[in-house]
Amino acid sequence: MRVLFSPDVFVTQRFGGVSRYFAELHTELVKLGVDARLFSGLHDNAHLRGGRTLLGKLPLRPRLFLSGQAFRCYAAAQRAAHILHPTYYSAEAFGRGPHVCTFYDLIHHKYPGQFANDTTAERQRLWARRADRIIAISHATARDLVCMLGVPEKTISVIHLGVRVPRPRTQRQADDYVLYVGNRGGYKNWRIVVEALRDPQLRDLRLVCSGGGPATREEQALLESRRMAARVTFVAADDVALSRYYRGALGLVYPSLYEGFGLPPLEAMAEGVPVVAARAASIPEVVGDAALLFDPREVDDLVQALRRLLDASIREGLQKRGPERARMFSWESTARKTADVYRSLR
Repeated sequence: MRVLFSPDVFVTQRFGGVSRYFAELHTELVKLGVDARLFSGLHDNAHLRGGRTLLGKLPLRPRLFLSGQAFRCYAAAQRAAHILHPTYYSAEAFGRGPHVCTFYDLIHHKYPGQFANDTTAERQRLWARRADRIIAISHATARDLVCMLGVPEKTISVIHLGVRVPRPRTQRQADDYVLYVGNRGGYKNWRIVVEALRDPQLRDLRLVCSGGGPATREEQALLESRRMAARVTFVAADDVALSRYYRGALGLVYPSLYEGFGLPPLEAMAEGVPVVAARAASIPEVVGDAALLFDPREVDDLVQALRRLLDASIREGLQKRGPERARMFSWESTARKTADVYRSLR
């Protein structure tokens, strides 16, 4: 059985949950003896070895086009029977052979106004019809596929993402900040964290934001109007630095209104970091009872959760349950279940 992964996401992402998923999936599939071939194209992705080629300095659209065309030629030249697994929702299929498509979320259908001039929703509709089998990364995403795109349940396999739980470290010394990881716009609901931290009982807490780039003018204006500018820091971090920020945080705060899975809470729990997360979409499915949940539309509810985070006994309980919960989500399990999907198409 040969599996070919398209280059799409490795060309468009330098860092990111989707490219991490496929890099980890490929690694574990090979360990299981699956002939999995990752066609990375003209990439600049941090999760792959080798970095970008000289042609990788081309602008994004030409790189994506050239990588896609090269992959189609590569796929067409295969003599052995093979399965095609696009890494994102390509504009068209890649030729002969069954196709497996992973659906991460349906955010473009749920909040279409936040994605102007974006064709992802249209391409998702194409793959909902075209794919021979669909992998949903959570039961929440599977329900959305059925309800919003009319995908038959029998064609969907729910396969959770994974995480690598590090060896236990010496007792970590938590700093006076909570960590926010990821983009901050729209449904990510970052502003509620700023509002919650204005509570008098939380005045000694700082907020460190990793990912999503530097503060926008609008974000900086919000911080200044709320007198929060001095308490909020924006940092860029690779995997090593991000792990350090996790370990130093009093906790992770994850206020998103919608996620297809949500890797940051799982990564935090794996590091033994307490998590305060939104009670929304797939997030409770991932964190279980190992996090403090709150209504992401209620500032007061987040305030109460963050106040609880200040209690050392509550943090201690979360630090214990977090790694236990994270061990339920392994990349080896992700790969094994994915290989079963491939085998069902032989």
